[in-house]
Amino acid sequence: MSFKTDRLVALFPDVYAARERDSLLHQVLDALAAELVNSDAAVKDLLKSHWIDYAGSGGLDGLGALLGVLRRRLPDGTPEGDETFRPLLKSTVLSFIGGGTVEGIKGAVRAALGLPYDLDLFAKQIAGPGGAVNRGISDLVAGLDRLVQIEEFSPKTEVVLGSALPTPVGSTATLDVNFATVEPVVPRIEWTFTQGGGRHLSLVRQDSGAGIVSRDEFVVPEGSTLLLAGEGATGFSASIGTTDVSSWFVDLAGSLPPALPEVPAGGSRWVFSAARAGEFGFAAYDSGDTFDAAAFTVRMAWVRYQPLTFDVVVPYFVDAAVRRILAGTGYENRFRVFKGLSLDAIQKVVDDKRAAGVRGMVQYSLSLPGESSEKTPWEEHAVVERFSATAEHRHAETHDTFEDLLVGALSSALETHDASEHFAIGGVFDVAVSDGSFGFQ
Repeated sequence: MSFKTDRLVALFPDVYAARERDSLLHQVLDALAAELVNSDAAVKDLLKSHWIDYAGSGGLDGLGALLGVLRRRLPDGTPEGDETFRPLLKSTVLSFIGGGTVEGIKGAVRAALGLPYDLDLFAKQIAGPGGAVNRGISDLVAGLDRLVQIEEFSPKTEVVLGSALPTPVGSTATLDVNFATVEPVVPRIEWTFTQGGGRHLSLVRQDSGAGIVSRDEFVVPEGSTLLLAGEGATGFSASIGTTDVSSWFVDLAGSLPPALPEVPAGGSRWVFSAARAGEFGFAAYDSGDTFDAAAFTVRMAWVRYQPLTFDVVVPYFVDAAVRRILAGTGYENRFRVFKGLSLDAIQKVVDDKRAAGVRGMVQYSLSLPGESSEKTPWEEHAVVERFSATAEHRHAETHDTFEDLLVGALSSALETHDASEHFAIGGVFDVAVSDGSFGFQ
C-alpha cells in the first residue's frame, strides 16, 4: 500500500470500511493509487528526459534527433546502448555552444570511437568512491590520451623558385615571399649554376638588410649546386656536393660568422646576385669562367606553420590500436570501435567541434611495432643483419734437394803498355848517340 492509497482511503467515511485491506473498495483504491504513482513516475521521467545526464532510451533518441545524431552500430549490427550514446551527445552539444578547445576536440573524437569522453572522470569511476587512482589506471588513461593527439599550427612546406640570365654587369634573381605564419623559420636554399661559374655571390633580404656574401676567391663551378642551410650563426652550413664550403662565406659587413636570414611572418624580398666572372686577378681559363656573369636557378624551401589551423593525429588502424592499449588491463570488452565508423567520419567530427574560423585536419599515423599477430594489420618491418665467414689457412714447407754443377774456363792475360820518353839537350861529341838515352849529362 502506497501513500496515495492512504490519501484516497482518508477521503471516505468509516461506514464504507475503506480502511479494511480485504474490502473490495480498498482494493479498488489501492489499484487506482498504483496507477497514480506510475503516472507521477512517468511525469518525473518526462521532466528528466530534457537532460542528457538523466534521459534514457527513447528520451536520448529524441535529444539525438534534435542534434542530428543517431545511435551508432556495434560490430554485430545492433544499436549502441545509453552508456556510450550519452557521451556522444554531450560532445555534440559543444559544437552548438562554441567548443574548439583541445580537450573538447580530443574528447569528441574519443567519444566517436566509443572511448570515454572525459578521461579524468573515467579514472575516478574505475577507482570507485574514495578509491585512489593506481598505476594501472594511470597507464590505461595515459594510453587512451595518447590515442588522439592535437598539433596546433599545421606545418606546410612552401617552395619558391627563381632564375637569372647572364648579363655583362652581373646576374640577379629576386624572390617575393608573402605567406602567413606563426613564427619565422630559416629556409633551405639550392643555388644551381647552369652556365658559367659563380663568383662574388650575395644573398640579401631587403626588408631587414640581413644576408651573406662569399669571399673573392670562392667560385662555384659550372653545373654545380650550392646548398645553403642551417639556423643561426653556429648552425650555418654551405656545401657543394659532399664538400663543405661554409668557411668561404661571411655576413654583409664582411665579418664572421654568417647566418641565413629567416622567412618572416609577413612579406619579404630576397635578392640573389652573382658578379661578372671574367675579372682581372680572379678569372681562370680552366675553371669554367666566362666574360659575362653566370646563369643560375634558385630553389628556396621552408616549413610554414599556418595560423588558425590544427592537426588531429589518430592511428590509421584505430581498432587495433585500442586493442593494444587495453591488452592486459581487464577492460578489453568494455570499449570497442563502432561498426561503420570510417576514417572520413572522424574528419566530420572534427569539423563539427572546431571553433569558428579555425580549420582542423585529420592526419593518420601508422605504427610498425616489432611484433605482430594475425589479427593485427601491421606489417613486420624488423631488420636483422647477419654476417658469417669461413676462413681456412694452410702452410706448407718444401725440403726438396737439388744439385748443380757449374763448368767453365778461367784464364787471365797481362799486357804492359808502359812508355817513356827522353829528350836530351846535348851530349859528348862522338860519344852521344841520337837514339839512345845518353844526354847532356
